[in-house]
Parts: sequence; structure tokens; C-alpha cells
Amino acid sequence: MVVRRMGLLGLGIALGCIVSTGAWAQAVLQSVTVRVNSGQMSTYLERVAALQGTMDRVGSGGKVQVWNATVAGTATGNTLVTVGHESLAAYAETTAKMAADPEWQKIFAGLDDVRTLVSNSLIVSQDGGGLPAAVESGAVLQGVLVRVNPGQLATYLERVATLKQVQKRVGSSGNLRVWQATLAGEASGTVAVGIVHPSLVAYAENTAKLQADAEGQKLLAGLDAIRTVVSTSLFVSP
Repeated sequence: MVVRRMGLLGLGIALGCIVSTGAWAQAVLQSVTVRVNSGQMSTYLERVAALQGTMDRVGSGGKVQVWNATVAGTATGNTLVTVGHESLAAYAETTAKMAADPEWQKIFAGLDDVRTLVSNSLIVSQDGGGLPAAVESGAVLQGVLVRVNPGQLATYLERVATLKQVQKRVGSSGNLRVWQATLAGEASGTVAVGIVHPSLVAYAENTAKLQADAEGQKLLAGLDAIRTVVSTSLFVSP
């Protein structure tokens, strides 16, 4: 997923030409993956927090979350930063505000000293769930990126929604969300399923509950016919 640096944390032009009118009111995440320089994580997190403070000051409404990839194949050690917006319209407004703010521009330029940009994507909610809930340090994000077969997106979303109901029935504390990449280079069109767990212990417990549920396992097995898994990852909130 490589979309190079433009706009807010890298994007921000002609969204109406890229995304359907129906998606304009759905929650949006700008998803930025970086490789932080060795020994610079504390500095990087401080600067990202300063960016959030700038967004708060100008009333942008954008909400930043940071995740470190702990189990992600060759991407292990990368850092995922998401900026949540209530809609594409809100994203466009925030982009304009940040582009006009000298403090934001200075802090953002300073990130080049402590990290290397890996990828930059825009993903749109497919479940009507609004912005992601705030998380505490130590929370775990279980991420699965898939490519859904042509014409099967509605079916896939229905089955994932059913799986979310199974999670509730078995008492899982995981919060499942579904997003689709609309501006993500070669990954455009892929679907990102993220399940946030309160902790690694909760992740293990929730996984065991789902593995022990016959309906859940049947639903998971049935997904193989309509999608291909691109990657699976585990992230931890610093």
C-alpha cells in the first residue's frame, strides 16, 4: 500500500473524484505505516502527540491512534498511525486546516528526522460504526487484510457482521471493525478487518472462545470461498 506524501499525513486531493457519493458520510481512517529510526520511538511518539494537540487546537476533530507491529512478517517493527475522521468531508476540512497551520507544518516536517514513510492509505468504514473507540496502552489490534472476490463484497460484509454477533454471544471483548481501502496504490479495493482487544491476555481469551464455537468456525471457513487473505498482523498500542 504505497501512496506517497501529500496532504494531511500524505493525502488530500480530489476525493470526490475517487470515492463514491454514498461513501462521503462514512467514517474515514488515514492509515500511515512508518519505520521509526532506532532509539527514536519516544521522540516520534512525542511529535505525533504534538500533531494531535495541533489538530485539537484548530478544532479539526481528527483522532490519532498509534500501533506497533509485533507479529507482522516482514512488517514487524513498523509503526501504524491512523487518523480518524467522521467523514470524507471532515477529512477534507482537516487537511485544509492543517495545510494552513505553520505549527502543524513544522512538526510534520520534523518527522522526517526520526522515521521513514512506508505506506499511506485512505480507508473508509464499511460497517457504519463511526470513529474507532479510544484505546489504552497495551491494547491489541488484530488486523487481517483481504481481497474480496469480484461481486462478493456484500456477501462478505454480511458474513463478517454475523461473525461479530457470534463474538458477542460467546462473550468476546474484541471490537470488530471493517474498512475498505479507496486510495492505497496497489492495495486499493482491499478490505481491512480489525479487531481491537483490551490486552494480549484478552486477545488470547477471545481467540480461544471463538475457536471453541462451532458456528464461528463454520463462518470463518466459509469466508475462504469469497476472499483471499493478503496479510495478518498483530499490533500493540504503546
